Amino acid sequence: MPDEKKLLEKLNPRQREAVAYCDGPLLVLAGAGSGKTRVLAHKIAYLVAKGLSRPEDILAVTFTNKAASEMKERVRALLGDTGREMQICTFHSFGLRLLFRNRALLPSVGLKESFAIFDRGDSRSLVKEIMEGLNIDTKQFEPSSMLDRISTVKNDCLPAGKSSPLLEGIYGDVFSAYNEALRRQNAVDFDDLLLLPLRLLASEPDLLERERNRLSWVLVDEYQDVNRPQYLTLGKLVGPKRKIMVVGDPDQSIYGWRGADMTMILNFEQDFPSAKVVILDQNYRSSGTILGAANALIEGNSRRRKKDLWTARNMGEKVYTLLGQTEYQEADFLMSEIRRLHDREGYSYGDMALLYRINAMSRVYEQKFLENRIPYRV
Repeated sequence: MPDEKKLLEKLNPRQREAVAYCDGPLLVLAGAGSGKTRVLAHKIAYLVAKGLSRPEDILAVTFTNKAASEMKERVRALLGDTGREMQICTFHSFGLRLLFRNRALLPSVGLKESFAIFDRGDSRSLVKEIMEGLNIDTKQFEPSSMLDRISTVKNDCLPAGKSSPLLEGIYGDVFSAYNEALRRQNAVDFDDLLLLPLRLLASEPDLLERERNRLSWVLVDEYQDVNRPQYLTLGKLVGPKRKIMVVGDPDQSIYGWRGADMTMILNFEQDFPSAKVVILDQNYRSSGTILGAANALIEGNSRRRKKDLWTARNMGEKVYTLLGQTEYQEADFLMSEIRRLHDREGYSYGDMALLYRINAMSRVYEQKFLENRIPYRV
């Protein structure tokens, strides 16, 4: 078991403040590259080392399996075998485990035991099948777009009896048929792994009490990306104990198109009036010049907590911007820069990366790579 004082010694002052505060709700505004995963891992280890919680009584949720795996490894490095008992998982994984733990209640949400989980490909195929059965042209109404609309409506968590404007006409017919087909096949989609656990928590007081009693602390990574079902589930789980720590950054919220609601992190202090706020503003990843450019852009955001990232690293190279008149002018400039870096600066082609927003943009670049005999991999 690590010594709690030694755990804190490894952190900078702001990180140490976030880890050591255990008296109530905590919002950690963590700028890019400021060590948020480090803080979360050390927080878990600190709670255990200080005797404030058993490992199995802490729930840490994040958004990807990769992030959850990384956090598990960091905690195990700090706690040893004790860290294997942690509940560190994605929101969807937590929802699935909750359903499995409460199999006897599955009929109340229309499921039997041993239900199937549809991935996006399965769900898209089902939507396409339903649309064809309803004589809806799948070329005019693309099944993937229809599935996106279904997902949006599900994650809006509308009150019973209230209909969504997104379900007018054929959209409502497909929505109803899709959900009925899932239940007939004893299946759930990814959205259901958030919605059905929330429904059980809201309708089963005994279950809610059991789940709350299982947890002494709830830690949330990337809180700026939570959607409404995740937000409501967290509120249910935390309850009157209010032992919750969330880490996130409104300036890094880019997933509004898939249901993330940045207002959740902006309103955290309204949800938890006694909350403490800690800002992690020391960046360990980028040069001073890059941070200066990023700070100048972020300042224009209309809804944000002021936070100026800084670094102890050197200023690094300048940031260059080209305002290209056409995509071909832009591609020619990029080819000349790649040539310069390779021929004059000594970089290999494998040292360079070209990032673009959508797949369709790669065509011009690939054409120029071929013309200039520059090897590349997409």
